[in-house]
Amino acid sequence: MIQFTFRQIDYFVATAEHGNVSAAARARHVAQPAMSMAIGQLETLLGEKLFHRRAGHGLTLTPAGRILLDQARALLSLATQMSSAAIPPAGPLKGRLTLGCFKDLAPYILPRLLAGFRKLHPDAIVDLFEGDFTAVRESLVGGRSELAVTYELGIEADIKRWVLAELPPYALLPATHPLARRRSVSLAALAKEKLILEDMAQSREYFMSLFWAHGHQPRVSQYTQTFEMQRGLVAHGAGVALSCTRPAGDRSYDGVAIACRPITEKLAPQRVVLAQLDAARQSPLAAAFVAFAREK
Repeated sequence: MIQFTFRQIDYFVATAEHGNVSAAARARHVAQPAMSMAIGQLETLLGEKLFHRRAGHGLTLTPAGRILLDQARALLSLATQMSSAAIPPAGPLKGRLTLGCFKDLAPYILPRLLAGFRKLHPDAIVDLFEGDFTAVRESLVGGRSELAVTYELGIEADIKRWVLAELPPYALLPATHPLARRRSVSLAALAKEKLILEDMAQSREYFMSLFWAHGHQPRVSQYTQTFEMQRGLVAHGAGVALSCTRPAGDRSYDGVAIACRPITEKLAPQRVVLAQLDAARQSPLAAAFVAFAREK
């Protein structure tokens, strides 16, 4: 039987996630030579090279390393679960957690969530990574983020998720638009207007699919890079839009009113989820954040 240690496995996973030994050693608060030695010992025990080493290019996983990485993450996750079950953490936790978040949801959901978590764990540090759907998913897969808050759009089977909220799609209209006088707006009526979409693949496909499913072909007049630009253009009469994220104030950044109306057709809501790579090791701090977020 091969006699490896959990420390060797942990150092291997850290190095794979950071792409070089120096960054991994800093993340684990150990000396670089100690981490290099542990990885070398693991390679010797397994009889396989786990990394390609090229000067100036960092480390990349070999085929054997890629296979081991999934197994190592699962092993560490199981060990953490067993440890947590045997000795549940009591009281406030310390440590650092990197939390990814879809950029449109971040200002809508994170400030209140983080404020509540800080009250329970004042010495814990939560670093934030904000990006589009693809960037947030890649941050989970690549190990940059341990957890992420995002819409369920595009979430694949290798991502574990916990539902935090369900947000129905709604229409954004200029406040003076004739459709704003209605209590709800149909997709047929919106399809006749100039449609403004955020330029993200999953978002585009989702909102267009709502029209297509009901036999409508909307006229897309403009794409934006941000939600607030989309809202601003709508407020100033450039077109209409659809969204699931709804800030508390129905005004653009420059103070112009926006009319928000429900969609007449019955549409399934979009689920906001807290996500984690299924095979990833869950730290005690991440477990505490998951438990807290699910209660809110």
